[in-house]
Amino acid sequence: MYNIGIVGIGFLGGSLIKSLSKSDKIGKIIASDKNIESLKKAYEDGVVDEYTLQINEKFKDCDVIFICTPVSFISYYVKELEKYVKEECIITDTGSTKKTIINETKNSSVEFIGGHPMIGSERSGYETSKDFLFENSYYIITKSEKNSDKSINILKELVMEIGAIPIIIDEEKHDYITSCISHVPHIVASSLVRLVKNSDDENETMKTLAAGGFKDITRIASSDPIMWENICSENKDEILKNLDKLIMILQEFKSNITNKEETFNFFETSKLYRDSFINKKINGNTMPELDISVKDENGAIAKVTTILSNNGIGIKNIEVINNRENNFGALKIIVRDYEKRDKGYEILKNLEYDVKKIN
Repeated sequence: MYNIGIVGIGFLGGSLIKSLSKSDKIGKIIASDKNIESLKKAYEDGVVDEYTLQINEKFKDCDVIFICTPVSFISYYVKELEKYVKEECIITDTGSTKKTIINETKNSSVEFIGGHPMIGSERSGYETSKDFLFENSYYIITKSEKNSDKSINILKELVMEIGAIPIIIDEEKHDYITSCISHVPHIVASSLVRLVKNSDDENETMKTLAAGGFKDITRIASSDPIMWENICSENKDEILKNLDKLIMILQEFKSNITNKEETFNFFETSKLYRDSFINKKINGNTMPELDISVKDENGAIAKVTTILSNNGIGIKNIEVINNRENNFGALKIIVRDYEKRDKGYEILKNLEYDVKKIN
């Protein structure tokens, strides 16, 4: 059993506590935060055994400690924790930048392993945390020269225990990837909000009409500005690289906007690539999929998922296809492995569903 420490019990830290507390592989959970009310609530919820407002000897028996604070504070907490923890303790984090933190902790007396659950939300605070938050999500672990295989395997075990999928890459690749798929998109979302704000009339007509798609693509602009200021400061170089690439794409589109063929190709290539997202693993291999033709009627999707669930077929992802021009069925279901896919295919076929095996 592992004794766990959590520093920072907001949305991510609180969700980690709730997820780990359900595992029979976990012994004690010690939590620390600046917010006493959050700590008291976690204790009342029965998901922590002890709590403290300060880093102190309460962490001395921890086997693994997760630091779930803004990225600019992570190195500080590593240095504070090393005063109290045992030599074999593993310290990890949930920050979305890695290179700077790993460089700042390379001389630490304890082993630090960079971690980053690929969870995005505009929410914050312990009260918003969920015990199922990490299920079926990617969780990046950055392995450095200082990290032993034993420690990496322990962290992988805990990541899988909360239902996440561990992905191991180095810190430089991590920072470049996250700048492109997370940090720059956040800057874009905030820029689009600012565009509307600066372009609106005195009656706020744009703001009133900015529903649907605009609200969806700018949702992350409601995230904590302190956290994002920290991220941009820590990962500045990689963000600038990808901002330059984005500016080039926009400039090229601007130059070609009167060219119908180029404009069409711009949207088509993006559409085709985006449509492939649901069906890709991190290594580029496709995942087993069932395409099912279902009627547009109440309970149709629930009926299919219940059939699969009752037959022990776990669903990794599900998508309703609105554009049917290039798709066999209205429902795409990604399952855990090819054996389950084949079993689901036979069951649904026998129940006279139009179903097709993909990949």
